Amino acid sequence: MGQDYLWLVVFFGVLYALVFWAVSIRVPCFPLVLIFGLAPFQNDISAVGGLHFSLAEVHLLLAVPLLFLRGWRGELSWMSWELWGGLLLTVLLTLPSWRDNSAVSLVQMGLYWIGAVAVFSKLPRRRSDFEPVFFALLGVGCLLSLAALVNGSSYFWGLHKNGVGASLSCAFILGVERWLTAAKRLRLIYFGVVALIASGVLVVLSRGAWLAAAVGVGFLLAWRGQYRRLFQLGLFLVPLFLLIWTFVPKESREYATSFDPERYNIRARVLNTEWALEQWRSSPWIGVGTGLRKEYDATNVFWLTLAETGPLGLLAFLGVHGRLLGGVWTRRKALQTSVNSLLPLAGALVAAKFAHGLVDHYWSRGAIMIAWASVGMALFESEIWTPASLSLRRRTERRELRGTLLDTP
Repeated sequence: MGQDYLWLVVFFGVLYALVFWAVSIRVPCFPLVLIFGLAPFQNDISAVGGLHFSLAEVHLLLAVPLLFLRGWRGELSWMSWELWGGLLLTVLLTLPSWRDNSAVSLVQMGLYWIGAVAVFSKLPRRRSDFEPVFFALLGVGCLLSLAALVNGSSYFWGLHKNGVGASLSCAFILGVERWLTAAKRLRLIYFGVVALIASGVLVVLSRGAWLAAAVGVGFLLAWRGQYRRLFQLGLFLVPLFLLIWTFVPKESREYATSFDPERYNIRARVLNTEWALEQWRSSPWIGVGTGLRKEYDATNVFWLTLAETGPLGLLAFLGVHGRLLGGVWTRRKALQTSVNSLLPLAGALVAAKFAHGLVDHYWSRGAIMIAWASVGMALFESEIWTPASLSLRRRTERRELRGTLLDTP
C-alpha cells in the first residue's frame, strides 16, 4: 500500500509539473503569483535528502527550467557580480570547514539569491505581469491578518508568530507603496488594506516584524521624500493601533514590550550571540563553515555570518545588501520620486529583511523569498529604464512642461 501511494504521489506530482509548465509558458505571471503569494505559508510539504521545501519553494524550483527555455545564461543585471560572487566566496570559505548542514544552507542561499532573483527578473514579459503578483501577496496578507485577529493568537495554521509577522511586515510595506502611488480613486481601498494588515502585524506580537515594517516604510518615504504622507498615514493608524492594543491580553502586552534581560527570549538571544562569537574565535579568518545556522537559534545574521565565514564572508554578505540598496538609491534621482517604480519596493523589502535578521532568523522561509523576489522585479525594471529611455522620458516631460507654460494665459 505504501509503494502504491508513493507511485500515486509521483504520478500527480509529474502531472502537476507538466500543467504548471504549460500554463506558465502561456501566462508568465502564473508562476510569479504562486511563488510570491504562497511565500507566507512556510509549512514543510516535502523533504528530499535533508532539504525541506514549502509551497513557494517548490514552485520556484519548478520555475527554474523555464529560465533556460528563455535563454538565461546566469546574468543578473547590475547585481550579477555581487550575488554570484557572494555565493561563490561563501562556498570557498565553507569547503575547509564543511559541516553536515553546509550543503543544505548553501542550496538555501542559492535558492533565494540566485533562483528567486532570476525567475522574477527574466520570466516576466511586461511590467503589468507584476500586478497580479502584488494582489496575491496583499490578499494573503489580509487573510493572515484576519486569522490573527479572529484567533487572538500568534500561532495558527501550523505557522510561527515570527514567520507570520515577517511576512505580514512585507505585505504592509507593499501596501504602503501601493497607497503612495495609487490613483486617487484607489487610495481609500489601499488604505483599508494597509490598516487591516497593520492590525495583523500588531497582534502577532513580533517585535522583529514591527522593526522590519518601520525600516521598510522609512526607506520608502525617504526614497520618495513624501514625509507629509507619512504624517497622514500615522494620523489614522496610531489611533487604530491604540484601539486594538486595548483588546490584547495584559500578559501578551507585557511580553511584547518588555526588554528585561532576565526574560527568556531576551536572555536566549544574548546567549546565542555569545555562542556564535565563541565559534568565530575558534576560526577567526575563515569561520567554522556555513551550516552553523542549523545548529543553534541563529537570531542575529551579523554574528552568524561572521561565525560561519569570517570577515570576508561578512563583507560579501554586507556587500550584496549594500550594492542593492546603493543601486536603488542612485537611480532615485534619474527616475524621479513620482514614478511608480519597483526599485524603492525592492530597497524597502531588503532593508526590512536585513533589520529583521538582526533580531531574528534571516535565512528562514517567507519574508526572504518576498524580499529577494522583489530584487528580481527591480532588475527587470532596470532593463526598461536604460539611460537612453530615461533621457527620452526627461526630454518629453520638459517639452510637455514648456507646452503647458506657453498655453497658460
